[in-house]
Amino acid sequence: MLKKTLIQSLHFFSRSIPLPWLRALSGQRFISIFYHTISNQELPHIKHLYRVRNTTLFEQDLDYLLKFFTPIGITELIEAIYHEKPLPSNAFFLSFDDGLAECYHVIAPILKRKGIPATFFINSDFVDNKGLMFRYKASYLIEELSKQSIPHSKIAPFFKSYQLPFSDLKSSLLSVRWLQQNLLDDLAAAFDVDFNSFLKQQEPYLTQQEISQMIADGFTFGSHSQNHPTYNAIELKDQIQQTLLSQTYLKEVFQLPYQIFAFPFTDSGVSKAFFDKILGEEKFQLTFGGAGLKHETIQGQLQRFGMETQQLNSPKQLLHTEYCYYIIKSIFRKNTIYRS
Repeated sequence: MLKKTLIQSLHFFSRSIPLPWLRALSGQRFISIFYHTISNQELPHIKHLYRVRNTTLFEQDLDYLLKFFTPIGITELIEAIYHEKPLPSNAFFLSFDDGLAECYHVIAPILKRKGIPATFFINSDFVDNKGLMFRYKASYLIEELSKQSIPHSKIAPFFKSYQLPFSDLKSSLLSVRWLQQNLLDDLAAAFDVDFNSFLKQQEPYLTQQEISQMIADGFTFGSHSQNHPTYNAIELKDQIQQTLLSQTYLKEVFQLPYQIFAFPFTDSGVSKAFFDKILGEEKFQLTFGGAGLKHETIQGQLQRFGMETQQLNSPKQLLHTEYCYYIIKSIFRKNTIYRS
């Protein structure tokens, strides 16, 4: 609650501080930014999770970034970290998670027109719309079950069978975690919600053909696990398997000459042993979290700042707030992630 109040306050007063001042004061000239999708249409599988920025807002974001930063691609980032090749002054790295279809139909054309490179992190189990991530299932269920006006008394027993509390439809469905996702399938089957039909009609994910075309257009791809678990909720061996098998898919199907990975949800609580295996033994060049402007003690692990919030803030508000928040954290030495 305190953090939320602080962020809201920073939204208000940080916009009056010039960004070059904030960058200089923070000492952070490089920033890594990520999104999931951009759309002018309502997306039922995302509608109840977060606010999707439309193309107008997205272009405003990019124009604001280009005013103060220079875009770089994954190759430049790898060279800078491992071969000490200098980055352009005030560089920014752009990426997108989950491999959603809008990456091909909406995002890539805008980026090509503006000359901005980007990396897309995909879940191997969902390419070609072979499956639907559990959080997207939850959002779609909220949408469909709300239309049916089903009494809570008919839904609550499903949660009880999984030893989960039930309060209201939306908050209860959004509280379901990866390890409990069978509950979502049970509810869908009981109330005639067809995930497979949705996948076929909506086609929410990228196809192999679309990914191949994007690679030909100069975009880069990394793994995002097989099916999007929360890593701190699964065993180390499962974390490693999820990462390696998703990367094996990319290597075998698209012959990528690099190995990069972005954590689904969060990298919080992931042990040093994971990085020793992935960045050390398996020779991944880079891994990415989503904790915002923060330092890492592990070479090759970088943090990104998410541009999607419940409020559709301007890019100026979002970036200025993140820099101010970083500066405040630095006072209390809370800007470095240590792992054991």
